[in-house]
Amino acid sequence: MDTQPYPVIAERVLTPVPPKRFFSRAHGRARDEVPVPSAGQRLVYRTRNQLVLDTSELPLDSPTVVDASHVSVVDVTTDAEVVVELVLPSRDASHFTVRVTFLCTVDDPVAVVRTGGHDARAMLSGYLKGHQRIFELGLDFGLEDINDIRRKLNAQIRAYATLSPPEFAGMAATLASVEVMTPEQVAKLEEALREAKQNHVVKATRLTNEQRLGDLEHIHRQTREAQEGEHSRSLDSAQRDHARQELRRAAEVVVSDPISVLSLAYSAGELTAREFADELRRVREREVEQDLEDLRAATTHERDLERRRWEAEREDRLRQHDDEARRALWAREDRQQALEIEARRADTDRKLAHDLRRARWEAERMDAQRQAEWAREDKQLDREATAREIDAKLEVIRELAKHGHLDTLNLRLDRIVNDMLGDRGTPAVEGAGTDPARAITATPDEPHHAEPHHAEPDPDDEVDLTDAEFVDDDRNTKVEA
Repeated sequence: MDTQPYPVIAERVLTPVPPKRFFSRAHGRARDEVPVPSAGQRLVYRTRNQLVLDTSELPLDSPTVVDASHVSVVDVTTDAEVVVELVLPSRDASHFTVRVTFLCTVDDPVAVVRTGGHDARAMLSGYLKGHQRIFELGLDFGLEDINDIRRKLNAQIRAYATLSPPEFAGMAATLASVEVMTPEQVAKLEEALREAKQNHVVKATRLTNEQRLGDLEHIHRQTREAQEGEHSRSLDSAQRDHARQELRRAAEVVVSDPISVLSLAYSAGELTAREFADELRRVREREVEQDLEDLRAATTHERDLERRRWEAEREDRLRQHDDEARRALWAREDRQQALEIEARRADTDRKLAHDLRRARWEAERMDAQRQAEWAREDKQLDREATAREIDAKLEVIRELAKHGHLDTLNLRLDRIVNDMLGDRGTPAVEGAGTDPARAITATPDEPHHAEPHHAEPDPDDEVDLTDAEFVDDDRNTKVEA
């Protein structure tokens, strides 16, 4: 790992410059006393307990450079890598090495020198050690769990850097990566396992190749043996073919007749006369038996053919009869189903017609009831209107009687009363010569009550009670007080 310091690359103590003598030339520091910064570096001078940043404009004889006691070279490059290594204990009394990389950038070189931030690696190491949970994670894992601890530590350190980012005076630091180095024991073990695996692969490959070679040799031997066997069989077949051909020729000579063969054998001396006779008898018997067997086989075959033909015809007749019976049954079922459907349709139509007639009758009955109710309501309204009209007229008459106007008025009261009473048979109002007991009188204390009538009053017979008197030459009645 690189051990170059950061962010303060170098520090140098400057020797005091002798004071300027009178009438002496101005002098400054030598070139080798002040370090030369590169493009990504800045000089910070300490002069009389003050820090001054060199902006590349201070000459060597400037008062700041001459009076400076220290000079520091500060790295101001952007995103400089700073690697911090931590050793974490493991479960099996070993340790994990964690390498954390930060990207640092110096924003204020003067603040860095003032606060003594000469070693960013030490500051970041202290920052990480401030999170105790990092050192406790390794206790849950052994060296064989290197991949699990990598994921855990990566998540833990990133979460810590997100929630509590590092803060240093004059410098900004951001987390770049987290690496857990493979322990030496694990590396050796993995290397040994890889070597063992490779050796195993080599041995397995060698054994596989040897087995394939043996299989190829075995197949070659089997192929060769098969070819040799095929050749032997071909020779045997050729010999048998030759023997058959010879026998066929011999049979052709004797015209394919066993008796001729026997005769030929007897002539050749291979058979005695007795053997020849016995063989001849047996040949005859075999021929007779063969003829009988052929006859029996032919007869049996003919009978079998006849029986199969009869059974096939019988099956056809039975199948045809069954098909006809089934079609007849289906026809009867179809007719029965059609009759049932027609009956259900007729029943449904009758029910529907009955429901329609009943609904029509109910509607007509309800209409008749509503018409009757409306007629009764109209009659009741007419009676109430007539009663109100009669009451109004009587009220007018009472008012006239109350003020004493009826004794001087000649009114056609008989017609008014008839209009009010209708056709109830009430006696008409008499004139002056009638019985006083039958005269209609009205006093303020005895109001006259009349029965309401159902006949509507004639508009031509309305009486204007506001006039002083009514003149009628034929029916003039004087109302007494």
